[in-house]
Amino acid sequence: MKSAHEDSSVPVFEIDQPETYGQYLIRNPIEILTTLRALERHRSVITVYLDAGDQFFLSAIVAVNEDSGQIFLDPSNQPALNQQAVQMQQVTLSVTLNKVKIQIRLPALQKNTIAGKPAFSTALPSSILRLQRREFFRLETPHAPSLRCKFAAKRESNIEVFYLPLFDISGGGLSLIGKVSQAEKFELGELFQDCRLEIPGENVLSVNLRVREISKIELAEGDQQLRLGCEFVSLPGTRLTLIERYITRLERERKARASAL
Repeated sequence: MKSAHEDSSVPVFEIDQPETYGQYLIRNPIEILTTLRALERHRSVITVYLDAGDQFFLSAIVAVNEDSGQIFLDPSNQPALNQQAVQMQQVTLSVTLNKVKIQIRLPALQKNTIAGKPAFSTALPSSILRLQRREFFRLETPHAPSLRCKFAAKRESNIEVFYLPLFDISGGGLSLIGKVSQAEKFELGELFQDCRLEIPGENVLSVNLRVREISKIELAEGDQQLRLGCEFVSLPGTRLTLIERYITRLERERKARASAL
């Protein structure tokens, strides 16, 4: 199985696929500034991918300076990653704001300070991608009992098996959750074939999943959790029908519970 780094035909970021996602690109400077300031105001946790995305760290926008045309980011708590970050030709920011996925491509980072604290600075972006796709209805899955997905990956000479619960699911893909320590085990663009998706009432479905997002989210109690955003690859229509039927049933049950309160 080839990784994203072994197969240059595998696209990694949606922002690099204008033929597919061009309609979601924002180039209006006012809209870009509004989005950046919203991320700053909410102190949104941002995943900063270095160059091709094989290294990343968590950050946040600490300031947006329209006059100087700069954006300031929190550095990593790992000095080695900070050193690597300033050597990259570009970085890609990925974050979710109000359930909308946002990707931002930035030029090389520079070490700087703001309010006396270390920070990275770089030029404001000329465009951002705001991916608000409505063709699939995405539904958060129940936590008890949780849906799970089982898949295997070849790691050097070993086969490693993962059995992760789902966070949400749609007709286009799903999100898996796991331990932060597992983040280094996955690569953007990596394809997992013949994954075993357990759906109540529909037995077990075989699906192919490609990793589209790797992020770490902070829970209410302060702990962190890994989240893998995956898309279905070559999903047969019959299996898509089963997934959509389950989503419809789950939403109907939730509405029935809500109306009974």
